Formats: sequence, structure tokens, C-alpha cells
Amino acid sequence: MTANADDSPQALSLDVGGTLIEARPSPPEVYARVLGRWGPAVGAETVAPVFRSVWAELNELHPAGLDRYHHLKGGEREWWGEFLRRVLTRLGHPAPWQPVLAELFEAFADPGLWYVFPEVRGVLERMRARGVPMAVVSNWDSRLPELLDRLGLSPYFASVHVSALEGVEKPAAEIFLRAAARLGVAPAACLHVGDSPLDDYRGAESAGMGAVLVDRLAMFSNGYRRIATLEELDAYFE
Repeated sequence: MTANADDSPQALSLDVGGTLIEARPSPPEVYARVLGRWGPAVGAETVAPVFRSVWAELNELHPAGLDRYHHLKGGEREWWGEFLRRVLTRLGHPAPWQPVLAELFEAFADPGLWYVFPEVRGVLERMRARGVPMAVVSNWDSRLPELLDRLGLSPYFASVHVSALEGVEKPAAEIFLRAAARLGVAPAACLHVGDSPLDDYRGAESAGMGAVLVDRLAMFSNGYRRIATLEELDAYFE
């Protein structure tokens, strides 16, 4: 389903992970590789379900909409430390968490780990040529702005809204409202695009924005406005 010409959006906000970029190798693969350097070898297939369950567990511990990295004393590094300690405990792995955390922090800050989806730069170029102002709205830690800069994506965006820096995260309406304000448009004139049905799609709708779900693996139902890649965004701005 595409937008009608009369109600085409005037601005665009975009999620990052799963929308613009993804880690290759995957986070469980990175964890497995690093843990193997500090103790017994462990396969990514063993790490992956533990990674997912600990992520879900920690998500339950902070109030919805508030930035998770401010939930623990010590901020984002302590949050990731708690995440890692729980992963190690669940795996029964003897690796010392402090040096492992330092290595993981370095690994995930490296732009070489991050794969920019092949259509992204072309789509951003076309949007910029049309004069569409764009913002990032992402649940991420404070390293994201530098990562986007090192990936060469920062110049496309008028503003970058990162949960760790904003103190609020998706699906809370506030982070979307801040993006629309920075872009100089009413929320209803801004289209948000991301890969999470809750954080991106429902969150944007709660702020009065239009929403499109990036569904690269055809995982979701037709109850959403969906696109398989960002290439399909052009139809919303014709």
C-alpha cells in the first residue's frame, strides 16, 4: 500500500539497526569468537538463544519508554556489563567479564563490523535530492553518532536521536516528537521507517506519525504497511 500524492510525507525518520545497517558477523557470532579467546570454545548456535533470552530479561527490568542505559548506575557500560555477566552465567563460561567487555566494546564500535544494506546510500541520496529532511531515531548507546559518521551516513541526517543521549527510547512517543520538531514538521507530516512492529511502527503511530515496517525477511502480516527494502520508499514521496 502506498501513500496518495495529496498526503505524501514531508520528512522522514529512520531506525538504524535492521533498517540501515546490521552486524556481520552477528552479535552471537562476535560473542562466541571473543569468548573463545578467553576460555573454552563455544558455538554461535549455543550463544544465540542465551543472547536473546538475556536481552528480553533485561528489557523487562526497565520502565517502558525510559532509556535502558540510565537504568543502572554506571550507565551504558554497566548495562552491557550486566548483560555480559548474565550471558556468561547462563552459558557456564569461565571467561573474565571485564576484559571480555572491553574487547566487545571495541568490536561493536568498529565500522568494519557493520554492513550497510546495499540500497541505503542510493535511497538516502534520492531523498536528499528531493529536499526531504531526514532524522535518525534509534534505541542505541552513545556510540551511534560516531559509528554513523565513520560509516559515512551522518551527512544525510539533519538530526540523530539516540535513546542513550535522549534519555527516552522507542516506543515512547517523545523521541519521535523530538525528531519531528528538529525536522521542522508536524508529526503527521513525518514518516517513520523501521524494522520493529512495536518500537518503530506502533511507537511512531503513538506520536501521530505515519509508519512503514521494513520486513526484509517477510516475517510479518499484512496488518502493517510493509516494504521489503528501502527501495520501496520512493513510492511514498512521489
